[in-house]
Amino acid sequence: MISRRILLQRNAQALSRTVKQSQRLLPLAYQPSLSLNSRFLSTSKPDTPTPPTSEASPQEEQPKPFVAPPAWKRRTPEWLLNSPLFVKSVKGLALMLGHNTKTQTAIRETRTMYQLCAEREVKETGFIYVESRLPPTFQTWFMFTNLHVWLLTTRFRALPASHGRVYVQELINHFFLDAEYRLRSVYGPKCPERIIKRTMVDLRDQWNGSTYAYDVAAVTSDAELAAAVWRNVFAARGEKAYKEKDLSEEEREKMLEQRRKENDPEAAVEGSGVEGLEDLPRLLHGYVAHLRREMVRLGQISDEDVIAGRIGKFGRVGALNHPDTAGLELQGKATIQSS
Repeated sequence: MISRRILLQRNAQALSRTVKQSQRLLPLAYQPSLSLNSRFLSTSKPDTPTPPTSEASPQEEQPKPFVAPPAWKRRTPEWLLNSPLFVKSVKGLALMLGHNTKTQTAIRETRTMYQLCAEREVKETGFIYVESRLPPTFQTWFMFTNLHVWLLTTRFRALPASHGRVYVQELINHFFLDAEYRLRSVYGPKCPERIIKRTMVDLRDQWNGSTYAYDVAAVTSDAELAAAVWRNVFAARGEKAYKEKDLSEEEREKMLEQRRKENDPEAAVEGSGVEGLEDLPRLLHGYVAHLRREMVRLGQISDEDVIAGRIGKFGRVGALNHPDTAGLELQGKATIQSS
């Protein structure tokens, strides 16, 4: 029979082994955080929480600004540009995409050449509205610009047929697109569409008639060319006044007032009667000289340069009569602003 002393020793040894095992397993057990314990055990007020900062941790990467590579890395290598196979491949790809076709080239180059025609009215306001006494209207802009468009068409028709037709057509397209844009600006956004279409049809008929008149006059004589300019640009100035020269002063004033009510552009121009026609031959001489000079200049440009759009710039119509037109241009701009 086991004595009581032995049982107590065995129980003490078992208890010591259990304590040692529990000490070894203590780090693996769940332990509440100190902050959680302090919240319930401490009697003082908790500290005010610190707001989070926007600074990124060292592990996070900040966005870097774009830095362009150096020029020597972006430039195409010279050996590639000098490679006939590479150049041929790029041109073939551009041709497949339609970039360098005859039509696309004509559209691109005639746009630049038309801008040279459209800017002439802006650069010669003094000669047009002061010296020539033309009314500052849309019709005056259309006919004066059409004069330079016709000059380019005469040169385009001398190109090979495959290029000439396309260049003439695209130049006229740019001309009428600009005319329609300006026309809508004059009439306003509330103008009915039927009026725009009817006016555009009238402009097309005027362009057909003036082009035919200039073509015939260019191969006939300078007198015919001056007559064509007089009919189209000057709207046959003085024709009605010349027919009314035998009337009395009172009858002539009545007819002039009636024409003003009918918005006759000739009646609105000061000095458009018989007494104001003494300068007309000199003005027509300047227009004819300008047209002949520009036709010779354009004829001396090679077909390759014309196709590429390298036609230079037009001269001034009033250069023959007024070499220095600085003051005249200021008067012309004042005339446009007052109209």
